[in-house]
Amino acid sequence: MRRKICLWLMIFGFLGFLGGWPPVQAGEIDALHLINLLKQKGILSQEEADGLMNEARKQAKAEKEVLQEEIKAVGQKGDFLPGYLKGVKFGTTIFAEWNLRSTADGGPSTNQFLLNRGYLTLAGKLNDWLGFNLTSDLFTSRDADDKGNGLELRMKYAYVDLYFGSTVTELGLTHTPSDQYDSYVWPYRVQGKHFLDEFGIQASADFGANIRGTLGGKMDDGFTKYAGKTYAGKWAGYQIGVYNGAGYSNSENNTNKPFGGLVYFRPAPGVEVLKGLVLSYYGMFGQSNNNFTAKGKTNDFPDTQINLAQLAWQHPWFTLYGQYYWGKGTLTSTEDNSRSGWLVEGFVRLPKVEKLRAFGRYYNFDPNTDVSNNATTTYVLGLSYDWSKEFMPFAAYQHNDFESQTTKDFDQFQLGFQLKF
Repeated sequence: MRRKICLWLMIFGFLGFLGGWPPVQAGEIDALHLINLLKQKGILSQEEADGLMNEARKQAKAEKEVLQEEIKAVGQKGDFLPGYLKGVKFGTTIFAEWNLRSTADGGPSTNQFLLNRGYLTLAGKLNDWLGFNLTSDLFTSRDADDKGNGLELRMKYAYVDLYFGSTVTELGLTHTPSDQYDSYVWPYRVQGKHFLDEFGIQASADFGANIRGTLGGKMDDGFTKYAGKTYAGKWAGYQIGVYNGAGYSNSENNTNKPFGGLVYFRPAPGVEVLKGLVLSYYGMFGQSNNNFTAKGKTNDFPDTQINLAQLAWQHPWFTLYGQYYWGKGTLTSTEDNSRSGWLVEGFVRLPKVEKLRAFGRYYNFDPNTDVSNNATTTYVLGLSYDWSKEFMPFAAYQHNDFESQTTKDFDQFQLGFQLKF
């Protein structure tokens, strides 16, 4: 009896020793070999050997499960990565659709599948004060060489983030404040471009530098969960920058650097229903990247003024967004005509089907206020469904009405989706 007890202790001690090493399967095999050897020598009976084998397998399985959990925990923490890679994340954004466009008076129509945006992003925070973003953009080329039927790859963003106090500074190929703020408020860029980008007034990204900060602290986590963190200053915030002006897809033709930015104010951050109400102003001032085409001015660059007064109201059940634009020229125009426009857009979650949202847009743009009958009016009606945090399909109807007789009105139906993580 004493001999058997000693044998059992020896075997389980051996199993424990082997189980402490990473190759659990090898430890299990060695233990089984030992048990078989003891059985062959007549030290263990068949029944005792079978019992020890079952125990060996159970312990090996338990050790394997513990090891798997440890590996999983280490993977989630990123402890297997070098320190400077632990904050790095990979992401993507895909906007794709099928659209059917019917144009008045026999104008060009469409029936096509289309990739509107294909981003691959590598971004992260390397330490307490330094981060980065690299975003490649797969897009449909509109160059004359391939007649708009080819896909090309370019960089949309390539910048470093510098964190100091409550500020974030972007340096490189960066966001423009207007487009970044629009994307923060309005979640339907998948359906159509933001106002300034749609009418070629300013690109959505440019080479330059900007600094973003908040005043009076930041909003609570309950608010940022549905509204986002980028412009969540409790009382106010700002984003100021200087840029080439030509945009991320054009070369720089002059030495002028347009300067401007965004300021916003939150009047009632402590009132639950009004905490998402924000008043803001965006301005950008400089010169166009292109020369005048007017006779006698071809050596000069048109002045550019961009003014945008905005009101946004974000709530868990709805968002409303209004913009009024007035300005002169654009950052790529060959003239300095006075311009104006306005936009109203919003969405509401439908009761009892919270993931289903109805959205709409209505906007008007006049590219030359000194000339009659050249404005564009657009309205959009649509439905979207938040299938998951990352995936949102949508359906929309859009109508464009052009006062100019040279551009034909059209109606368009879209079925598409947004994948973003």
